[in-house]
Amino acid sequence: MAVDLSSTGSALSVAGLPIAFVTAFAHVLLKPRRRGRTRWRTAWRVMLSRHIWLHPSTLLDVQYVMVGAFAFSALFGYTLLTGYGVSNGVCDGLTRLLGAHAAPTQLPFYAKGLIIFGLYMVIELAYWLDHFLSHKIAFLWEFHKVHHSATVLTPFANWRVHPVDTIVYMNILSILAGSASGLIQYFAGDAFSLTSTAISGVLCALYMALWGHLQHSQFWISCTGLAGRIFLSPAHHQIHHSRNPIHFDKNFGASLALWDWLFCTLHIPQRHNEHIRFGTEGDAHLKRLIPSVLYPFHFAAKRLFAMLPLGNAASKAADPMPVVNPAACTLATAATDKRGRESERAGKGSRRAERASVTATGVSD
Repeated sequence: MAVDLSSTGSALSVAGLPIAFVTAFAHVLLKPRRRGRTRWRTAWRVMLSRHIWLHPSTLLDVQYVMVGAFAFSALFGYTLLTGYGVSNGVCDGLTRLLGAHAAPTQLPFYAKGLIIFGLYMVIELAYWLDHFLSHKIAFLWEFHKVHHSATVLTPFANWRVHPVDTIVYMNILSILAGSASGLIQYFAGDAFSLTSTAISGVLCALYMALWGHLQHSQFWISCTGLAGRIFLSPAHHQIHHSRNPIHFDKNFGASLALWDWLFCTLHIPQRHNEHIRFGTEGDAHLKRLIPSVLYPFHFAAKRLFAMLPLGNAASKAADPMPVVNPAACTLATAATDKRGRESERAGKGSRRAERASVTATGVSD
């Protein structure tokens, strides 16, 4: 999720990192295993793995956190629409079009709940739409690719976002959420419009603090069945970051899977770990901070030029975005399943040995 560290919601999000750590620790400690629970010391070693926290990809994430707190935040103030301005504009437009509307003195409790839920769903739609466009429009993908270049997922990857990616998202959010807020302002009054907007923002921040950080993690926590069609678990988002072509352009939502379910972009994870590899192809220029900020402008300009009539010749030379054909997906899925079964049989003994080694380590502790 694109995060601006200057915002109050983002401050709550940062404050939620310890909660995410405790949740992940409890998952590692209490997850059922064949030979009993994981011991405390083993869980600590898993949580504080040097392979994860000292990985070059994680260190780049930390650089984005530090730079995003200062340089990027100063830039955003000059490039963003504001939801408040859009809301007032929509309300004024409705007033000129339909005439003044007297706000009700008291709304029923259920009406307030429905309005707040509707506004939250609009915020979810804004995230889904921005995410969908960032994958489907070639020159936007060059900026969003910075986020997907992470080969190790930690909560700090939430801030591994190109500033242009964040600018596009925040403007889409302002237009959609501001328009919805303007409707509420016209029909329900200024006071409740501000209240519903504040509550929706707090709900988003609470989601991020309690659950959202784990979407960028190495822990396979999955929602399946009906729950997997309503809520986006960490495993859903790990599938979104997968390098497997059958996972491309799936699970665009933030916290709820409803828009993905509606628009047929939902991929429900399996209950057990699918051992997904993360990262992107052709991303050597995204391994360091300054090149990862500057080079996307160059590649995005090439993509944009290729979209113009005069750029047809250049478009043939440009690196194409991954496009997944549904029929090809079906064949690829079957082939992947076959290879997976063969690999499962071939590696069954080694995995048993590995699990026995981990268990033995826990017991020795």
